[in-house]
Amino acid sequence: MVTLFDVWKLQHEEGAMPTIEIRKPADLGQALRAAREARSVTQDELASSLGFSRYYLGELESGKPTTYATRLFRVLRKLGVRVTVSFEAPVRRDMLDA
Repeated sequence: MVTLFDVWKLQHEEGAMPTIEIRKPADLGQALRAAREARSVTQDELASSLGFSRYYLGELESGKPTTYATRLFRVLRKLGVRVTVSFEAPVRRDMLDA
């Protein structure tokens, strides 16, 4: 199975700024995970730097549907709005503190 991280790596290797279309909460979660992994940052490190639990970050990355997210993506689809995520080049781990 090809993951969003695989797509990101391929686009990055080709010199393009990777862009992924987000259609549902699970897509957004995969994009968040791909961006975190591309920077070699653990869930614990990222969650700590943002001031919330690793459990919450894990739920975001899993794309666990919430009422808010489900309704948001329904509205976006109904209005024909496309959401894309672009990844910048990975940064060093110590830059999370910036």
